[in-house]
Amino acid sequence: MGFPSPAADYTEKPISLDALCIHKPHATYFMRAGQAYLRAGIQKGATLVVDASVKPFDGSIVIVALGGEFVVKRLRLHPAPALLPLDYAGTPVPIDLDDMDENNATRIFGVMTYCVNDMRTAEFDDTPYGIDS
Repeated sequence: MGFPSPAADYTEKPISLDALCIHKPHATYFMRAGQAYLRAGIQKGATLVVDASVKPFDGSIVIVALGGEFVVKRLRLHPAPALLPLDYAGTPVPIDLDDMDENNATRIFGVMTYCVNDMRTAEFDDTPYGIDS
């Protein structure tokens, strides 16, 4: 019988993506990004982890049921509640947060909590705001 390893006290549990990304299994959904939103760090085909139990705050990236399909938007609460396109191209959609129920055509489904990109095909804009160094 040998001596115990001094490093045995410093072992860590294995990394689990489930433990990292899923906090409430009954309210967690996985979606695939249909297009790239590079300024938000989302590549086309990325796996989006969405938590329907999280309350969105100003600046949250949210999944919204809009016109019968799910879309990815940024929620702005100030100066007035609105949904903004992630690529900053397009018009903000004003929303009424008090009228967001299942019967409404526009409804926040959940908050994107994590994004899993395939970095083998990664191509990010290293100057996302057009600022050249």
